[in-house]
Amino acid sequence: MSSKPPPRIAYLDGRRLQRLLLAGIARLMAERRHLDRLNVFPVPDGDTGTNLALTFGTVAETVAAATTRHAGELLTIAADAALDGARGNSGAIFAAWMQGLAAALANHARLDLPTLTAALAAGEQSARRALQNPVEGTVLTVMRDIAVELEPRKLPPDADFSQLMSSLLVHARKAVVDTRDTLEEMRAAGVEDAGALGLLLILEGMAEALQPGLAPPVAFAADADLARHAHAGSAHGVSGADRYCTECLITGSGIDQAAVRNELAQLGSSVVVVGNAAKLRLHVHVGSPSQVFRLARRHGRVSAEKADDMLRQERSLQTLNCQVAIVTDSAADLPAAVWDELGIQMVPLRVIFGAESHLDKVGLQPAEFFAELARNPEHPTTSQPSPGDFRRVLELLCSHFEQVLVICLTARLSGTHQAAVAAANRCGRPGQVTVLDSHNVSAGLGLVVQCAAEAAFSGADSRAVTAAALQAIESTRTYGLVPDLSHAVRGGRIPRAWRWLGSRLPVTFVLGLDAGRIRMRGLCLRSSDRVEALLKPALRDVRKLSGQSPRRVRLLIAHAAAPALAEELRRQCMLRFPAVESIAVAEMGPAVGVHGGPGTLALAVQACT
Repeated sequence: MSSKPPPRIAYLDGRRLQRLLLAGIARLMAERRHLDRLNVFPVPDGDTGTNLALTFGTVAETVAAATTRHAGELLTIAADAALDGARGNSGAIFAAWMQGLAAALANHARLDLPTLTAALAAGEQSARRALQNPVEGTVLTVMRDIAVELEPRKLPPDADFSQLMSSLLVHARKAVVDTRDTLEEMRAAGVEDAGALGLLLILEGMAEALQPGLAPPVAFAADADLARHAHAGSAHGVSGADRYCTECLITGSGIDQAAVRNELAQLGSSVVVVGNAAKLRLHVHVGSPSQVFRLARRHGRVSAEKADDMLRQERSLQTLNCQVAIVTDSAADLPAAVWDELGIQMVPLRVIFGAESHLDKVGLQPAEFFAELARNPEHPTTSQPSPGDFRRVLELLCSHFEQVLVICLTARLSGTHQAAVAAANRCGRPGQVTVLDSHNVSAGLGLVVQCAAEAAFSGADSRAVTAAALQAIESTRTYGLVPDLSHAVRGGRIPRAWRWLGSRLPVTFVLGLDAGRIRMRGLCLRSSDRVEALLKPALRDVRKLSGQSPRRVRLLIAHAAAPALAEELRRQCMLRFPAVESIAVAEMGPAVGVHGGPGTLALAVQACT
C-alpha cells in the first residue's frame, strides 16, 4: 500500500509561522554549546552559541505569547524582540536580518512563496547594511546565497512550502560548508562559521516542524575535536585594543543610524548598528566601553549596556587543563594582571548617578568615577547585577567547563549572591554551577577569588577548587578605614548613629567584616596615623590565630584614589606582619568606592595553610 503524500502547504499564516519559528529556535537552542565550541571568528571568544541562544530566547518568549494570526504582525513582533534581546556580533546580525524580513512582510497576513522568497533578499540587505565592514565567508554569505538561489522566478509554478524548504536546505548546507574555506581563521581551524551554522539549524528546525523527516539531524564533531578546532583557530586572538564586546540600546527620536555607525567605527571594530530612528542596538569591539556609552548618550537614552571582556574569556578558554571556571562580581578588588592571568570572569554591578547607569569597572573606571564624584551633585548609588547578567556569563562557561564556581560579595550587604543563585538554577546541568557567599568584599573578596582561581588554573577538580574557596573564606578577614562616613551612611551600609558620632567628634572609623556583617573595630583621630589605626586590629587578629608560631599570611590592599596612602600601608605591612607570603595593591572599584568615598583603604589578610 502506498503512503499518502503529505498535504500541500501553499501559505503560512501567523499560527503556522509561529509553530515553525519556535521549532527553529528550539533546534538552535539544543546545539548552542556546539556553536560555542567551534566559534573562531571574528574573535575566538567561544560565545556565538550562547549569544544566539540569548537573542532567540527573547524572541521565543515573545513569539510564544503572541496571539495574532497575521504573519506579518508576528514577524514584526519577533523582529522587535530580536532587537531588544540581541547579544554579540552574531545576535546583532540576526536581529538586522529579521528587521529586514519584517519590514518586507509587515502587511502580509499570509505568506506565499514569491512573497517570502523576495523578502529573503530584503533581510540579507538589512543585515549587510547594519555592518560597517561586511565580511564574506560568514552568515552574511549564507543569507545572500539562499536569497539568490530562491528568487521567485527560479521556483517551479506549482511549488509549495515543503519544496521550498527542501531547496532552501540544500543551498544553505552547501553555503555553510563553503565557509570552511573562505576565511583564514576557519581554514586553520577546520570549522564552518558558527553564525552560519546557527542559521542552518534554525532552518532545519523549521523544516522538520513543517514536514517531519524533511530535515534529518546532522552529526556533529566530538567535543575533543571542537576543543582542538577552537585552539587552532585562536592564533589571530583578541587584541587588547578591542578587548571588550560592547553593546547597548539607544531610544529616542530621529536617531541617525549611519552617523552612529560611522562614529563607532572610529572607536573600534566589528561594528554592527541595527534598528531605526526610534531605537538602535549598538555592537562594537573596543578597548574602552565607557567611550561607547558616552557616544550613545549623545544620541538618546541608553539602556541594556553590556561589555564582555573577550581577552579574559579567551585566556580562560585556552587553559586546556582547567576543569572549573571562576566567576565573581565587580565588588572584588584585585590587580588587573591577576584577573587576566587567571582568566577570572567578572559580572559588573551598576553605579548610578541620577538617571545615568554605569557598568562598574567596565563602563566606569575608578579614576573616572572619583572625578565624577567630585563634580556631580547627585550622590551615586549602586545596583546589583540581575540574574540575566549572571546567566549570560554562566551559559557560556557551562558550554566549555565541567563546573563553574561563582563567588559573590557578602550577602549581608547585597542581593548579588541571590541573583547569582537564581541564574545558576537556570544554567547548565543540575549541579554544574555552584555559588558561594564569600562573607567578604573588596580586597577580601579578591583574595578568596584569587585562591579559588589558582586552584582551578592548576587543573584541580571541582571538589578541590570548592574546598580551596571554602578554606579561603574561612581564613580571610577584611578591614577598612573610611575617612568620611557620609558616603557609607547615604549608601545605607552603616547605621546613622555612627554618622552622628563622626559628625560630633574628630574621629574616623576602622571597620571589619565578621561573617559578612560590618563591625566597628576601632576609632582614630582624623589627625592621627590612619595606617597605624588600620593595622592594629589586623595584627591583633593574626596574633590570636597564630598563637606562639607566626602564620604565613597573604595580604591585599585596595585604595580609593589614595595611592600614596596605600603604598605607606604596604611598607608598614612588610615591616609589621611576621611572615608575609605575598602582598599586592589594587585600585578600589567604583561600586565599593561609592560607600567609602575618596581616601578609603581596605586591607585583606588571608592566613595560609
